[in-house]
Amino acid sequence: MGFPEARNHLDALGIDAMKSLKPTLHRIEALCEVMDHPERSAPAIHITGTNGKSSVARMATALLDTAGLKVGTFTSPHLISVTERIALGGIPISEEEFGDVFDSVKPYIDVVERDLAERLSYFETLVGMFFLWCADAPVDAMVVEVGLGGRWDATNVVGSPVSVITGIGLDHTAMLGEAKEKIAAEKAGIIKPASILVTGERFPNILAVLTAEAERVGAESSIMGRDFEIVDDRLALGGRYLDLRSSRAGYEEIYLPVHGHHQAINGAMALEAVTRFIPGRELGDELVRDGFAGLVLPGRIEIVQAASEDSPAVVMDVAHNPDGISALVDSLLETFAFEQATVVIGVLNDKDLVGMLTELARMPCRLIVTRASTERAIPPPELHAHAQEIGLEAEIVSDSRTALDVAVRETSASDLVCVTGSHYVVGETRSSLAGTPG
Repeated sequence: MGFPEARNHLDALGIDAMKSLKPTLHRIEALCEVMDHPERSAPAIHITGTNGKSSVARMATALLDTAGLKVGTFTSPHLISVTERIALGGIPISEEEFGDVFDSVKPYIDVVERDLAERLSYFETLVGMFFLWCADAPVDAMVVEVGLGGRWDATNVVGSPVSVITGIGLDHTAMLGEAKEKIAAEKAGIIKPASILVTGERFPNILAVLTAEAERVGAESSIMGRDFEIVDDRLALGGRYLDLRSSRAGYEEIYLPVHGHHQAINGAMALEAVTRFIPGRELGDELVRDGFAGLVLPGRIEIVQAASEDSPAVVMDVAHNPDGISALVDSLLETFAFEQATVVIGVLNDKDLVGMLTELARMPCRLIVTRASTERAIPPPELHAHAQEIGLEAEIVSDSRTALDVAVRETSASDLVCVTGSHYVVGETRSSLAGTPG
């Protein structure tokens, strides 16, 4: 068939339909069974947590790739093209290859759907495609990001000697609940017997949930601040310089070409995960420096347009919950000099909008509220009303691409434009900028 047919098949399933299904692994298990278990073809680093999953996945991939391993990476959601979700050495596969993988998986999907009298979801289909692609490549290692939660996520059929739980916050509360301990228990479901848990969680009550599950299944825990740490974190041109300590070695003057202290935390977790994933391989200073040096994180405090004499810098970040917005605000205040930021924001209806706006109010800013092209988007008038209640200046521009144009036009060259609130809005506006890499 090809890429257009694959994309049409996935679109017909509905990108968000999985959220309305009862949590279960039986469909993806059945698919893996008929495909002769491609999820077992290579060991994996499996990553969950409320924020930072994709960043840790990309960082771990970069380190493994630099170490000479052939690495298949699965991340979600995508910004512009669904092909971004499956990558080799950090580079998304082509549309042609994506179409070929779908063609290979489709007969197996047909068998499973016939036998179960159920349809596989959008996400389950992509997970099955990724596993079969990894087996056929073949890859030496997989880096797999959880889509939602952990225990019942379709990725949780993978064998993972190392599991990473970045940290626990509130997101997807309709499915995961509003108690952080309950969310932690759900995410801890990815920890496999006799494996290693790497976590950046710092709150004792949440950490206790994670380590208790690790102990229950006979897994070892490697905890930030105890087993590995950030020794020093300094601003640098275009990023940060880090001194890091893993559970095996110390590293000084490691340049991380991304913004925000939270990315230093993600880098420390990625380094520890890779250290524990290949215990027989020494990660020397040069390898770690080279691995991090070429790192690119689309949509993560990404400067997509540098400031010029007559135009402001444009920064994009996919923060979509209060913790993410908090990290974004801290990073903008630390990294950029501005009197007032113009924030283009669109938010989905299952998010903590008030919490996000409250975090934005910590910095001098005005909002241009917009709407992503999805039925789940909060209508701009509703977003506008909440912003005004909090005391934020706001205007409505319903089309996200037009909203970015308006923001750039109305913002002083010495100030800053930031696009945030959802992957949808960042993806739509990012793709509209000429010359922005995919």
